[in-house]
Amino acid sequence: MSKTDKISAIVVIVLTAAVVYFLTTELYGKGHELKIALEHLDWRWLILGLIMMIMSLFLESAATYTMLNKKDRHETSIVSLLRVPLLNQLGTGLTPFATGGQPAQLFGLARSGVESGRALSVILMKFLVYQVVVVIFFIIAYFAADQFIYAQVDPTFATFIPFAITIHAIVIVGIALVMFWPALTVKLVDVIAPLFGKILSKHRFDKIITTIKQKIANFHEESRRVISSWEALVGATFFTILQLLVFYMIPYFVIRAFGYESVNPWLIVTMNIMIVMVISLFPIPGGVGGAELSFQLLFSPFVKNPATLILVILIWRLITYYFGLFAGIIAYIIPARRVKR
Repeated sequence: MSKTDKISAIVVIVLTAAVVYFLTTELYGKGHELKIALEHLDWRWLILGLIMMIMSLFLESAATYTMLNKKDRHETSIVSLLRVPLLNQLGTGLTPFATGGQPAQLFGLARSGVESGRALSVILMKFLVYQVVVVIFFIIAYFAADQFIYAQVDPTFATFIPFAITIHAIVIVGIALVMFWPALTVKLVDVIAPLFGKILSKHRFDKIITTIKQKIANFHEESRRVISSWEALVGATFFTILQLLVFYMIPYFVIRAFGYESVNPWLIVTMNIMIVMVISLFPIPGGVGGAELSFQLLFSPFVKNPATLILVILIWRLITYYFGLFAGIIAYIIPARRVKR
Protein backbone atom coordinates (compact mmCIF):
# COMPACT_ATOMS: atom_id res chain seq x y z
CA MET A 1 0.00 0.00 0.00
CA SER A 2 1.41 3.38 -1.01
CA LYS A 3 1.76 6.36 1.30
CA THR A 4 -1.21 8.07 -0.38
CA ASP A 5 -3.37 4.97 0.11
CA LYS A 6 -2.42 4.82 3.78
CA ILE A 7 -3.37 8.48 4.23
CA SER A 8 -6.70 7.88 2.48
CA ALA A 9 -7.37 4.85 4.67
CA ILE A 10 -6.66 6.90 7.79
CA VAL A 11 -9.00 9.65 6.54
CA VAL A 12 -11.76 7.07 5.94
CA ILE A 13 -11.28 5.59 9.43
CA VAL A 14 -11.31 9.00 11.13
CA LEU A 15 -14.35 10.24 9.20
CA THR A 16 -16.18 6.96 9.77
CA ALA A 17 -15.56 7.22 13.49
CA ALA A 18 -16.81 10.84 13.45
CA VAL A 19 -19.95 9.90 11.49
CA VAL A 20 -20.74 6.93 13.73
CA TYR A 21 -20.19 9.12 16.82
CA PHE A 22 -22.48 11.83 15.44
CA LEU A 23 -25.23 9.39 14.47
CA THR A 24 -25.09 7.47 17.76
CA THR A 25 -25.15 10.79 19.62
CA GLU A 26 -28.35 11.57 17.74
CA LEU A 27 -29.83 8.44 19.32
CA TYR A 28 -29.24 9.81 22.81
CA GLY A 29 -32.57 10.34 24.54
CA LYS A 30 -34.45 8.39 21.86
CA GLY A 31 -34.59 5.07 23.68
CA HIS A 32 -38.34 4.70 23.16
CA GLU A 33 -38.10 5.41 19.42
CA LEU A 34 -35.15 2.99 19.13
CA LYS A 35 -37.14 0.27 20.90
CA ILE A 36 -40.03 0.74 18.47
CA ALA A 37 -37.65 0.60 15.48
CA LEU A 38 -36.06 -2.65 16.65
CA GLU A 39 -39.45 -4.23 17.34
CA HIS A 40 -40.38 -3.75 13.67
CA LEU A 41 -37.03 -4.97 12.33
CA ASP A 42 -37.33 -7.81 9.81
CA TRP A 43 -33.91 -9.32 9.01
CA ARG A 44 -35.18 -10.92 5.82
CA TRP A 45 -35.40 -7.53 4.10
CA LEU A 46 -31.84 -6.70 5.18
CA ILE A 47 -30.60 -10.00 3.73
CA LEU A 48 -32.36 -9.12 0.46
CA GLY A 49 -30.58 -5.76 0.51
CA LEU A 50 -27.21 -7.49 0.91
CA ILE A 51 -28.11 -9.89 -1.92
CA MET A 52 -28.85 -6.85 -4.13
CA MET A 53 -25.34 -5.53 -3.43
CA ILE A 54 -23.76 -8.87 -4.30
CA MET A 55 -25.85 -9.07 -7.48
CA SER A 56 -24.67 -5.62 -8.52
CA LEU A 57 -21.05 -6.79 -8.26
CA PHE A 58 -21.72 -9.85 -10.42
CA LEU A 59 -23.57 -7.71 -12.98
CA GLU A 60 -20.61 -5.31 -13.14
CA SER A 61 -18.26 -8.22 -13.78
CA ALA A 62 -20.64 -9.39 -16.54
CA ALA A 63 -20.46 -5.92 -18.13
CA THR A 64 -16.67 -6.16 -18.13
CA TYR A 65 -16.80 -9.66 -19.61
CA THR A 66 -18.97 -8.56 -22.57
CA MET A 67 -16.39 -5.94 -23.58
CA LEU A 68 -13.47 -8.36 -23.81
CA ASN A 69 -12.42 -9.78 -27.16
CA LYS A 70 -12.88 -13.49 -27.93
CA LYS A 71 -9.33 -14.42 -26.91
CA ASP A 72 -9.59 -12.75 -23.51
CA ARG A 73 -13.07 -14.18 -22.95
CA HIS A 74 -11.75 -17.66 -23.63
CA GLU A 75 -8.94 -17.23 -21.11
CA THR A 76 -11.05 -15.83 -18.30
CA SER A 77 -14.54 -16.11 -16.78
CA ILE A 78 -17.15 -13.96 -15.06
CA VAL A 79 -16.22 -15.46 -11.71
CA SER A 80 -12.52 -14.61 -12.12
CA LEU A 81 -13.52 -11.14 -13.32
CA LEU A 82 -15.40 -10.60 -10.06
CA ARG A 83 -12.06 -9.35 -8.74
CA VAL A 84 -12.45 -6.27 -11.00
CA PRO A 85 -15.61 -4.77 -9.40
CA LEU A 86 -14.31 -5.68 -5.94
CA LEU A 87 -11.07 -3.81 -6.58
CA ASN A 88 -13.19 -1.01 -8.04
CA GLN A 89 -15.02 -0.80 -4.72
CA LEU A 90 -11.68 -0.61 -2.93
CA GLY A 91 -10.22 2.00 -5.30
CA THR A 92 -13.25 4.29 -5.34
CA GLY A 93 -13.75 3.89 -1.60
CA LEU A 94 -10.25 5.00 -0.66
CA THR A 95 -9.66 7.91 -3.06
CA PRO A 96 -11.12 11.44 -3.33
CA PHE A 97 -13.64 11.85 -6.19
CA ALA A 98 -13.36 8.02 -6.64
CA THR A 99 -10.29 8.56 -8.87
CA GLY A 100 -8.76 5.21 -7.88
CA GLY A 101 -11.54 3.11 -9.38
CA GLN A 102 -10.13 2.85 -12.91
CA PRO A 103 -6.50 2.09 -11.91
CA ALA A 104 -7.78 -0.56 -9.49
CA GLN A 105 -9.89 -2.19 -12.22
CA LEU A 106 -6.91 -2.06 -14.59
CA PHE A 107 -4.85 -3.88 -11.97
CA GLY A 108 -7.60 -6.47 -11.60
CA LEU A 109 -7.87 -7.12 -15.33
CA ALA A 110 -4.10 -7.39 -15.64
CA ARG A 111 -4.08 -10.02 -12.89
CA SER A 112 -6.71 -11.90 -14.90
CA GLY A 113 -4.27 -12.09 -17.81
CA VAL A 114 -5.60 -9.28 -20.04
CA GLU A 115 -2.92 -7.20 -21.82
CA SER A 116 -2.67 -3.75 -20.22
CA GLY A 117 -3.46 -1.76 -23.39
CA ARG A 118 -6.62 -3.77 -24.08
CA ALA A 119 -7.50 -3.71 -20.38
CA LEU A 120 -7.22 0.09 -20.27
CA SER A 121 -9.50 0.43 -23.29
CA VAL A 122 -12.08 -1.93 -21.82
CA ILE A 123 -12.04 -0.15 -18.45
CA LEU A 124 -12.48 3.30 -19.98
CA MET A 125 -15.17 2.11 -22.36
CA LYS A 126 -17.03 0.53 -19.46
CA PHE A 127 -16.59 3.73 -17.46
CA LEU A 128 -17.99 5.75 -20.36
CA VAL A 129 -21.02 3.44 -20.62
CA TYR A 130 -21.46 3.68 -16.85
CA GLN A 131 -21.35 7.48 -16.86
CA VAL A 132 -23.84 7.73 -19.73
CA VAL A 133 -26.27 5.34 -18.02
CA VAL A 134 -25.92 7.18 -14.70
CA VAL A 135 -26.68 10.53 -16.35
CA ILE A 136 -29.69 9.08 -18.21
CA PHE A 137 -31.03 7.62 -14.96
CA PHE A 138 -30.50 10.97 -13.27
CA ILE A 139 -32.32 12.94 -15.97
CA ILE A 140 -35.29 10.55 -15.92
CA ALA A 141 -35.45 10.55 -12.11
CA TYR A 142 -35.04 14.31 -11.83
CA PHE A 143 -37.87 15.23 -14.21
CA ALA A 144 -40.09 12.49 -12.80
CA ALA A 145 -39.74 13.65 -9.19
CA ASP A 146 -38.61 17.30 -9.37
CA GLN A 147 -41.76 18.55 -7.61
CA PHE A 148 -41.25 16.12 -4.74
CA ILE A 149 -37.56 17.06 -4.48
CA TYR A 150 -38.13 20.80 -4.18
CA ALA A 151 -41.27 20.41 -2.03
CA GLN A 152 -40.08 17.78 0.45
CA VAL A 153 -36.27 17.83 0.37
CA ASP A 154 -34.02 20.35 2.09
CA PRO A 155 -33.17 23.19 -0.36
CA THR A 156 -29.49 22.88 0.58
CA PHE A 157 -29.31 19.52 -1.15
CA ALA A 158 -31.29 20.66 -4.20
CA THR A 159 -28.69 23.35 -4.98
CA PHE A 160 -26.01 20.69 -5.57
CA ILE A 161 -28.00 18.91 -8.30
CA PRO A 162 -27.04 21.20 -11.26
CA PHE A 163 -23.35 21.00 -10.31
CA ALA A 164 -23.49 17.19 -10.20
CA ILE A 165 -25.01 16.83 -13.66
CA THR A 166 -22.50 19.34 -15.09
CA ILE A 167 -19.47 17.47 -13.72
CA HIS A 168 -20.70 14.13 -15.02
CA ALA A 169 -21.37 15.63 -18.47
CA ILE A 170 -17.82 17.05 -18.56
CA VAL A 171 -16.40 13.63 -17.62
CA ILE A 172 -18.31 11.96 -20.47
CA VAL A 173 -17.11 14.51 -23.04
CA GLY A 174 -13.52 14.29 -21.78
CA ILE A 175 -13.37 10.49 -22.01
CA ALA A 176 -14.92 10.53 -25.48
CA LEU A 177 -12.33 13.03 -26.72
CA VAL A 178 -9.41 11.03 -25.33
CA MET A 179 -10.72 7.76 -26.71
CA PHE A 180 -11.73 8.81 -30.20
CA TRP A 181 -9.30 11.65 -30.98
CA PRO A 182 -5.83 10.01 -31.04
CA ALA A 183 -4.11 13.07 -32.47
CA LEU A 184 -5.22 15.16 -29.50
CA THR A 185 -3.98 12.52 -27.04
CA VAL A 186 -0.55 12.35 -28.66
CA LYS A 187 -0.32 16.14 -28.80
CA LEU A 188 -1.09 16.37 -25.09
CA VAL A 189 1.69 13.86 -24.40
CA ASP A 190 4.13 15.95 -26.47
CA VAL A 191 3.11 19.10 -24.58
CA ILE A 192 3.28 17.62 -21.08
CA ALA A 193 6.26 15.26 -21.54
CA PRO A 194 8.99 17.97 -21.55
CA LEU A 195 8.03 18.84 -17.99
CA PHE A 196 9.31 15.42 -16.90
CA GLY A 197 12.29 15.33 -19.28
CA LYS A 198 14.38 17.41 -16.89
CA ILE A 199 14.17 14.88 -14.05
CA LEU A 200 14.83 11.73 -16.14
CA SER A 201 17.80 10.57 -18.17
CA LYS A 202 17.44 10.96 -21.95
CA HIS A 203 17.45 7.19 -22.52
CA ARG A 204 14.79 6.51 -19.90
CA PHE A 205 12.72 9.50 -21.03
CA ASP A 206 12.73 8.39 -24.70
CA LYS A 207 11.87 4.83 -23.70
CA ILE A 208 8.91 5.97 -21.57
CA ILE A 209 7.54 8.26 -24.30
CA THR A 210 7.84 5.50 -26.92
CA THR A 211 6.00 3.07 -24.63
CA ILE A 212 3.26 5.61 -23.90
CA LYS A 213 2.64 6.35 -27.56
CA GLN A 214 2.58 2.64 -28.36
CA LYS A 215 0.01 2.10 -25.62
CA ILE A 216 -2.05 5.01 -26.98
CA ALA A 217 -2.08 3.36 -30.41
CA ASN A 218 -3.13 0.03 -28.90
CA PHE A 219 -5.72 1.78 -26.80
CA HIS A 220 -7.38 3.53 -29.73
CA GLU A 221 -7.26 0.38 -31.85
CA GLU A 222 -9.04 -1.53 -29.07
CA SER A 223 -11.52 1.32 -28.65
CA ARG A 224 -12.46 1.09 -32.33
CA ARG A 225 -12.92 -2.66 -31.91
CA VAL A 226 -15.24 -2.22 -28.97
CA ILE A 227 -17.22 0.54 -30.69
CA SER A 228 -17.56 -1.54 -33.87
CA SER A 229 -18.90 -4.44 -31.82
CA TRP A 230 -22.51 -3.57 -31.14
CA GLU A 231 -22.87 -6.82 -29.25
CA ALA A 232 -20.27 -5.69 -26.72
CA LEU A 233 -21.75 -2.20 -26.30
CA VAL A 234 -25.34 -3.38 -26.04
CA GLY A 235 -24.33 -6.14 -23.62
CA ALA A 236 -22.31 -3.78 -21.41
CA THR A 237 -25.13 -1.22 -21.44
CA PHE A 238 -27.71 -3.87 -20.56
CA PHE A 239 -25.71 -5.25 -17.63
CA THR A 240 -24.86 -1.72 -16.41
CA ILE A 241 -28.55 -0.77 -16.39
CA LEU A 242 -29.36 -3.89 -14.38
CA GLN A 243 -26.41 -3.26 -12.06
CA LEU A 244 -27.53 0.28 -11.26
CA LEU A 245 -31.20 -0.68 -10.85
CA VAL A 246 -30.24 -3.38 -8.36
CA PHE A 247 -27.90 -1.01 -6.51
CA TYR A 248 -30.46 1.82 -6.41
CA MET A 249 -33.03 -0.54 -4.84
CA ILE A 250 -30.95 -1.28 -1.73
CA PRO A 251 -32.35 1.60 0.43
CA TYR A 252 -35.86 0.36 -0.32
CA PHE A 253 -35.10 -3.04 1.21
CA VAL A 254 -33.42 -1.44 4.24
CA ILE A 255 -36.40 0.85 4.87
CA ARG A 256 -38.87 -2.02 4.40
CA ALA A 257 -36.89 -3.95 7.03
CA PHE A 258 -38.17 -1.48 9.64
CA GLY A 259 -41.85 -1.95 8.80
CA TYR A 260 -42.46 0.89 6.33
CA GLU A 261 -44.70 -1.06 3.97
CA SER A 262 -46.27 1.90 2.16
CA VAL A 263 -43.06 3.54 0.87
CA ASN A 264 -42.99 4.19 -2.86
CA PRO A 265 -40.13 2.12 -4.38
CA TRP A 266 -39.84 4.47 -7.37
CA LEU A 267 -39.35 7.51 -5.13
CA ILE A 268 -36.80 5.58 -3.05
CA VAL A 269 -34.86 4.70 -6.21
CA THR A 270 -35.10 8.31 -7.39
CA MET A 271 -33.70 9.68 -4.14
CA ASN A 272 -30.83 7.19 -4.22
CA ILE A 273 -30.01 8.24 -7.79
CA MET A 274 -29.73 11.82 -6.53
CA ILE A 275 -27.43 10.75 -3.70
CA VAL A 276 -25.09 8.82 -6.02
CA MET A 277 -24.83 11.86 -8.31
CA VAL A 278 -24.33 14.47 -5.61
CA ILE A 279 -21.81 12.64 -3.36
CA SER A 280 -19.45 12.53 -6.35
CA LEU A 281 -18.94 16.27 -5.68
CA PHE A 282 -17.41 15.66 -2.25
CA PRO A 283 -13.58 15.40 -2.40
CA ILE A 284 -13.65 12.84 0.40
CA PRO A 285 -12.75 9.14 0.07
CA GLY A 286 -16.00 7.23 -0.27
CA GLY A 287 -18.01 10.40 0.29
CA VAL A 288 -17.89 9.59 4.01
CA GLY A 289 -19.95 12.17 5.84
CA GLY A 290 -21.47 13.67 2.71
CA ALA A 291 -23.31 10.46 1.82
CA GLU A 292 -24.80 10.10 5.29
CA LEU A 293 -25.87 13.75 5.40
CA SER A 294 -27.40 13.52 1.92
CA PHE A 295 -29.30 10.38 2.89
CA GLN A 296 -30.64 12.06 6.01
CA LEU A 297 -31.83 15.10 4.02
CA LEU A 298 -33.45 13.06 1.25
CA PHE A 299 -35.03 10.20 3.17
CA SER A 300 -36.40 12.03 6.21
CA PRO A 301 -39.81 12.42 4.43
CA PHE A 302 -40.06 8.62 4.18
CA VAL A 303 -38.77 7.60 7.63
CA LYS A 304 -40.50 9.68 10.29
CA ASN A 305 -38.95 7.97 13.32
CA PRO A 306 -35.55 9.71 13.91
CA ALA A 307 -34.04 6.63 15.55
CA THR A 308 -35.15 4.43 12.65
CA LEU A 309 -33.65 6.87 10.14
CA ILE A 310 -30.25 6.70 11.87
CA LEU A 311 -30.34 2.89 11.87
CA VAL A 312 -31.30 2.91 8.18
CA ILE A 313 -28.36 5.20 7.37
CA LEU A 314 -25.88 3.00 9.24
CA ILE A 315 -27.11 -0.25 7.65
CA TRP A 316 -27.33 1.31 4.16
CA ARG A 317 -23.70 2.46 4.34
CA LEU A 318 -22.60 -0.86 5.80
CA ILE A 319 -24.10 -2.69 2.81
CA THR A 320 -23.26 -0.29 -0.02
CA TYR A 321 -19.85 1.01 1.09
CA TYR A 322 -18.09 -0.90 3.85
CA PHE A 323 -19.07 -4.35 2.56
CA GLY A 324 -17.52 -3.55 -0.82
CA LEU A 325 -14.49 -1.96 0.83
CA PHE A 326 -13.61 -5.03 2.90
CA ALA A 327 -14.46 -7.40 0.04
CA GLY A 328 -12.08 -5.37 -2.14
CA ILE A 329 -9.30 -5.75 0.42
CA ILE A 330 -9.80 -9.53 0.39
CA ALA A 331 -9.79 -9.55 -3.43
CA TYR A 332 -6.54 -7.58 -3.40
CA ILE A 333 -4.85 -9.95 -0.94
CA ILE A 334 -5.89 -13.23 -2.60
CA PRO A 335 -3.48 -13.95 -5.46
CA ALA A 336 -4.75 -14.70 -8.95
CA ARG A 337 -4.41 -18.26 -10.23
CA ARG A 338 -2.55 -17.04 -13.29
CA VAL A 339 -0.66 -13.78 -13.45
CA LYS A 340 0.86 -12.58 -16.73
CA ARG A 341 3.52 -9.92 -16.89
